[in-house]
Amino acid sequence: MTAWPVLDGGGGMGLKIALISRDNGVGLSLDVQLLTDLFLSAGHEVSFHDWHDPVMDHADIAFHLELVSRTLAQHADKNVGLLNLEWYPLEWVKYLPAFDQIWAKSEYAARFCRQHGARDVYFTGFLGRDRFDPKVKREVKCLHLRGKSQMKGTGEVVEAWRKNPDLPPLTIVSKDPVHAPDYVTVVDSPSDAELDRLLNEHQIHLCPSIAEGWGHYITEAMSVGATVITTDASPMNEHIRPEWGYLLGVVKTGMHHQAIQTHTSPDMIAQAVRRAVELGPRRRQAVGQRARAHSPRRNKSFRALALELVEK
Repeated sequence: MTAWPVLDGGGGMGLKIALISRDNGVGLSLDVQLLTDLFLSAGHEVSFHDWHDPVMDHADIAFHLELVSRTLAQHADKNVGLLNLEWYPLEWVKYLPAFDQIWAKSEYAARFCRQHGARDVYFTGFLGRDRFDPKVKREVKCLHLRGKSQMKGTGEVVEAWRKNPDLPPLTIVSKDPVHAPDYVTVVDSPSDAELDRLLNEHQIHLCPSIAEGWGHYITEAMSVGATVITTDASPMNEHIRPEWGYLLGVVKTGMHHQAIQTHTSPDMIAQAVRRAVELGPRRRQAVGQRARAHSPRRNKSFRALALELVEK
């Protein structure tokens, strides 16, 4: 990603926006792509810089996505923090007051940054991709997308099926080995097309996250009209409401960097799955439609606020 050229939205009069982060192939890379598309569409010029780069051209605004570069910050008129607190180390908390703006993806992040001296803090939320494919037949099956994250509650999901083999078929997408019962399907590296099929095919999505900066998988599960089961903690419960999904109680908490880790239980997961199945096809479809309807509203809200704040 460090080889990306500077991209011009075509307007010629836009701002020079630098996105500072790391090309990790998952969440951070997606954040960069979504913001690039947003700012280009508004006529701004966008460049990407790895946070270890020693220098960059002058920018009107630099966004520090999870990772903070004091060196590159000196080359921008304004610096904005868009942080994921579960990966924000303690020694960086002292930098929060130095940002001109903080864009908080969650209510918890907004509170934390204000409490630690940040100046202009805005609860913005973020963007999500629409993965909806109406051509894929929906089935009463469960999907859990772990990827390569250790924060998705995968252990509790596996244990729920180990204790309850009569639950609907489960598919886990994971880049690392998962020690699951033989009747659980594990997919390691699906293509984008295959992942789209899996997302749309499974009517029930399990997202019992321990911590999230934003929750891309939750938003994508909503976009396909799935019934989503997630943890009743920020930011997961800021995506899901009882009208379009199920919130799991928290049985244990801890800390990971500056984020609160929230653990649910296998029994709660199994109970929520059974409730989702018992809804029946028509009511389950209605729940999914309400979740899907929320996605474009959230994206529209973020876009409007983001484009207002970059001009502020």
